Amino acid sequence: MLNKKRMALAAGIMLPTLAFSGQLLATTNDELSAKIKMLESQLSQLQTLVTEQGQKQQEMATVVTKKADSPVSGTKFTYGGFVKFDAMQSDYSDGERATSSLGDEILTPSTIPVGGNDGATRFDTHVKTSRFWFKTVTPTDMGNVRTHFEMDMLTGDGDERVSNSSHSRIRHAYVAWDYEEDSSLLLGQTWSTFMSTAVLPEAVDFIGPTSGIVFNRQAQVRWSHQFDDGGKLHLALENPSTSIFDEDFVDEDDDDSNNNYDDNSIPDVVIRYDGKVGNFIYNVAAIGRQITYDTGTEDEDKFGFGTSLSGKYMFGNGDDVRLQFNHGHLGRYVGLQAFRDSSLEADGDLDLVEITGGFVAYKHLWSPKFRSTFSYAMTSADNSSDIDDTNTEEVSNYSANLFYSPTKKLSFGVEFMKAERELENGDDGDLRRIQFTGKYVF
Repeated sequence: MLNKKRMALAAGIMLPTLAFSGQLLATTNDELSAKIKMLESQLSQLQTLVTEQGQKQQEMATVVTKKADSPVSGTKFTYGGFVKFDAMQSDYSDGERATSSLGDEILTPSTIPVGGNDGATRFDTHVKTSRFWFKTVTPTDMGNVRTHFEMDMLTGDGDERVSNSSHSRIRHAYVAWDYEEDSSLLLGQTWSTFMSTAVLPEAVDFIGPTSGIVFNRQAQVRWSHQFDDGGKLHLALENPSTSIFDEDFVDEDDDDSNNNYDDNSIPDVVIRYDGKVGNFIYNVAAIGRQITYDTGTEDEDKFGFGTSLSGKYMFGNGDDVRLQFNHGHLGRYVGLQAFRDSSLEADGDLDLVEITGGFVAYKHLWSPKFRSTFSYAMTSADNSSDIDDTNTEEVSNYSANLFYSPTKKLSFGVEFMKAERELENGDDGDLRRIQFTGKYVF
């Protein structure tokens, strides 16, 4: 449009000028009339050219706009994570801490020493729960394709004498295809579909209410569909694994012997529904599992079933309460495998372990920068009478913390925790831990 106006203005200036020049040069009125007609013809051609150029520019702008609105474009890349420092003093009531170093870094109920004569106090620091992730989103004609890769350093290794080196480990690695606006298909490793991440409370410890919470990541294929009312349904086939009390392979130095088997012939099957009623969000999940034992000479399997109910209620002042109840043949899915999936009876049959437990947590905002979470968790097991009575029957823990955030992504926290483990024979032991953390999210 701007070019058209400029050319018209130029023509308007040229016409009288040329006409005046024609008057000077013309010797007759006929010659002057002929020159004016010629100039009018040229001006008409010029106007036609300007109009055609304007139409072409408008068509090009339309094409550019259509390309910008096209679902096919480049991949969007994002990254993030956090750096987290932890320092803790742990007081064990019944003997030296377990040989597993993981219990030195995060609460691991099965490693709490039991039945000792003397207590022990230990101090540890680490940054192993720091993590890094990156994600991609690629629009296609068939919907968005998303990827997520995440890792941290919580591997239980590292030499504290010199370098404090630790290997990285995969937390999440998956691809998800949003083939419709309300449906998606996920393939890879991520949180188990049986787990509710929405109710995880804020804790200084890695998890918090570890003794009563479903916590698991594994490879899976998951289909998800969101309904018009906001509810969401998930169906998944997940990687199976079995852990069994096997008295034929008990480690003399570990009465809570752990024998893991990867002989399952079918995946774990999970269904979960996420819903919301007012300020209350909830998850209802069910799982079916094959518990398998195969040593080459003996091959046994049974089918187990479990359920989990989770909820979170948000108060008007920003406080919230979170809770979870679990029941069934859940084994490794609860309490970082504080309990086994089954025991092997004297006649070679499997006796599935049924567990019941959960947690409740309340978060209170003291001010825009200060907040606290109070939680209690517990799970007990109905173990077979055929197993040794020195195996774990119940685990529990409670905690209270205080967080301060001078800015949105920087937090400092301190937490007191007490955790207990009780055996079938009544022996118990507890862990008292004071832990400090500093965390920055980027």
